[in-house]
Amino acid sequence: MSEPVLVVGPGAVGLSLAAGMRRAGLPVAILGRDAAAERLLARSGFTVTAPDSPGEKITGLTGARSLKAPASAAFFCVKSGDARRAAAAARRYIGPNTAVVALQNGIGHEKVFRRAFGPKRTVIGVCYFAADRTSQGELRINGGEDILLSRHSGNETALEGARALLTRAGFRVHLKDSEEGMLWTKAAFNAAVNPLGAACAVESGRIEADPALREIALAALGEAAAAATASGHNLDYPDMADKLMLSCRNAPRQRNSMLQDLAAGRRTEARAILGPLLLAAQRRRVPTPTLEILSAVIARLERSLAKK
Repeated sequence: MSEPVLVVGPGAVGLSLAAGMRRAGLPVAILGRDAAAERLLARSGFTVTAPDSPGEKITGLTGARSLKAPASAAFFCVKSGDARRAAAAARRYIGPNTAVVALQNGIGHEKVFRRAFGPKRTVIGVCYFAADRTSQGELRINGGEDILLSRHSGNETALEGARALLTRAGFRVHLKDSEEGMLWTKAAFNAAVNPLGAACAVESGRIEADPALREIALAALGEAAAAATASGHNLDYPDMADKLMLSCRNAPRQRNSMLQDLAAGRRTEARAILGPLLLAAQRRRVPTPTLEILSAVIARLERSLAKK
């Protein structure tokens, strides 16, 4: 393969993909928001650490702004709220045969990518692995290796290309027939853990181990699941609570994405994750007191950051 794989958004998810693809010998280009930071990352690389392995240096990256031809595939690993901006910034690197893979939390971004690139090129997915970009040049992998990709009318070629690349990079790829179910299931899991962990500044293991935090997380999950199912969105798993607690136990050191964002002074994805769930609950008259409190707390924390 001569054309590089483009990773848009070199955060925890983006660098996890970049690391796997570079290990597989694939050429990788990084597109970041800041051109100088992008060049530095391409020049210096980054170090990957994991609980059961020593640090590994990942090098050989290319800054996307130096590309002269379209990428073979583009993986968008930006926040949901940045989807429109990222799609516009990456458009010059997307050719007629470039598979576009969107890996966001939340609901609503899927429409942005399909409008920007068309349904045939676009694949919507979600990640079930834990990673933390602890510093500018360091990525910590905390567990998991699963990525879900959804079928959509006409996207078979792009879907198969994305699956082949991710499998080659060491991820376990699962194909889903229901994009809607996939997205609402991930949103319910995120709603249960992310705002709570961010508000309390605790890693995922504490949420599972602490009885009070565990009770709040399970209450939030139950409300999210009830809002989704009342609105006609079938969730992927009947044992949502067991899977949630298992994910916390399997990645005890993980700082979830909202906690990482607040620690870095960034706005979180709370609107993209909690917003659709709360709106669905309101329309179906499903009580969501826990989600409402968590949403208000995150909004207040974001306002306090804006004043600094």
